[in-house]
Amino acid sequence: MDNLDIQILHSLLDDCRESDRSIGTKIGISGAAVSSRISKMIKTGVIEGFTLKIEPSVFGLSLLYVVVTGQDTDKILKQLDLIGEPFLVVPVVGGISVCGIVVKEDVGQKIEILKNIMKDVRLLSVFEAKNPGIISNLTRTDVVIIEKLLKNPRAKIDELAKNTKLSTKTVARSLQKLQNDEAIQYTVVYNPTKF
Repeated sequence: MDNLDIQILHSLLDDCRESDRSIGTKIGISGAAVSSRISKMIKTGVIEGFTLKIEPSVFGLSLLYVVVTGQDTDKILKQLDLIGEPFLVVPVVGGISVCGIVVKEDVGQKIEILKNIMKDVRLLSVFEAKNPGIISNLTRTDVVIIEKLLKNPRAKIDELAKNTKLSTKTVARSLQKLQNDEAIQYTVVYNPTKF
C-alpha cells in the first residue's frame, strides 16, 4: 500500500459511493487507476467490503449498550438476542464485554427483561444511547433502494433501477436525498492488519 491507496481508502471511508473518477480527480490519477487500485485492495484483503451504516432512529428503533462481565461472546449474544438485535460485542480488559443492541418498542421494559435474563454474566451497566434527533423522511421508494444498497452500497444507478424496477431518474433523486441524510453513511470495511 502506498500513499495513493491510503488516500483512496480515506475517500471510500467518507463515501464509498463516490465515483472512481471523482476520487481520481481529487488525488491526481485516472478513474481507471482508482478502480484498479480498489480491485487490488479487495483482492489482497485490505478492503473486506462496503457497507451502509444507518442510525437506528431512522426506523424508529432505539440503541442500548450493555456492559457485562464474561468473555463467552456466543453465550452473551444468545441472551441479548432475546430482547433485540445485537450488533456489537467487544471484549475489553478484565473480562468485561461491551454490547450494543438495537431494540424496538418499550426500552424501559427491555432493560428490565435484560436484567432478569442474563445468566453466567454479571450485568454492570445498561444504558440507552441518546437519540441524535435526526429526522429522516424516508419514503417507500427510499426503503426499497436502501434494501438493494445494503447488498451493494457501490451499485450504479442503472443497476439499482433495474433491480428495483424504478426509473433511473427516480433512483438518482432518491440517492441524492439519501446521500444528504446525515443518518445514513456509505463506507468501507477494511482490515488494518493488511496494510
